[in-house]
Amino acid sequence: MRVCGCEISAREVRLAVVHQNDEGNIEMLRLKSTRIELEDDTSEADLRSFMVSLHEFSKENEIDTFVIKTRAKKGRMAGGAVSFKIEALIQLVEGCSTRFVSPVALSHFAKKEVESYPEKMPVYLKNAFLSGAYVLTMG
Repeated sequence: MRVCGCEISAREVRLAVVHQNDEGNIEMLRLKSTRIELEDDTSEADLRSFMVSLHEFSKENEIDTFVIKTRAKKGRMAGGAVSFKIEALIQLVEGCSTRFVSPVALSHFAKKEVESYPEKMPVYLKNAFLSGAYVLTMG
């Protein structure tokens, strides 16, 4: 099973594709593209283009499940309206299921279960990687 961990930030989604190797260890695939940006959230053409990019990404990388790190809906740390549009578009990708994981669960998982991160993993992919690894490890 291939899982794509997602972290939505401002106008983009950061993507980390992970799977379990034959020894049961979590591996992250090296991808050409690790981000998809939504240029103008008020443009139907841009929303459709973003959706097509997500769909192509999922097919190209054989994604079974997207895992999204949740964001607060209200309060000081609330996600913006654009980030929730992006979340909805991810949920609509055909042929893929979507799961959510809270920042608190990711933090506990990182402290207790993750011994090391993939070599040369960009820092901006840490939460996306953790999201995917969480679902593969914790179910």
